[in-house]
Amino acid sequence: MSFPTISQITPTISINRTQVVNLLLASVALEEIGLAHIINTESEKLQAALGTLPGLSVTAPSFAGLISINREVRRTLETVLKNQMLLQFKLEDILDIPPTPPTPPPFVDAGSAWAVGTEFGQGNAQYTTLGSAELEKTVVLGLGNNNIPVGTVEMLRQGNDLLVTYTTDSPYIMNQVHLYVSNVAPVNSNPGGFPYQYTVTDPAEYFDTYTFTVDVSAYAGQTLYIAAHAHILIVQ
Repeated sequence: MSFPTISQITPTISINRTQVVNLLLASVALEEIGLAHIINTESEKLQAALGTLPGLSVTAPSFAGLISINREVRRTLETVLKNQMLLQFKLEDILDIPPTPPTPPPFVDAGSAWAVGTEFGQGNAQYTTLGSAELEKTVVLGLGNNNIPVGTVEMLRQGNDLLVTYTTDSPYIMNQVHLYVSNVAPVNSNPGGFPYQYTVTDPAEYFDTYTFTVDVSAYAGQTLYIAAHAHILIVQ
């Protein structure tokens, strides 16, 4: 009788979903091989007791001895049967595993959106203002040249800080936001050059709201010029 061999698995394991399923199926097969060896061993035990095992000459036990051997073989096979039932359940559960994870919703690039206000620079770049006496203001987040409303940009003075919150409405979502805040109007309309930025690359981390907190203590009592840009995607 020989034992099944198991391939070497390094301590650092990096496998995909399909490989995991294959390994689970292989584990069932290896357990089945082990049970097959046990069944074969029990059959050889009976053959040896009856004197019919090729290449082995033994004295046949008494009738009582044969009954005892048969009882032990039966108990072993009953244990094997119980394990077979568990393996059947395990196999069914493995076969129910979806071959691939659910496909995440695709995202379609919709383009640039700005807090609607006064146009400047190139493209659809715009800035808005928060007057020296204004504590808060909310404007439309407009997409493209037609300023299609896709959400809002809220500006809130809070002590020495200015909180600028971008929010998109379904089915719109963001993966980049850029912000310019100063006491002079912006000139460069390239959002990549704005001092405040937040970007994610993993679709699982795309967001529908984000808040910048900007220290505006240097602009106390002054009008703030705010250019808020977002890169918009549509969830299909």
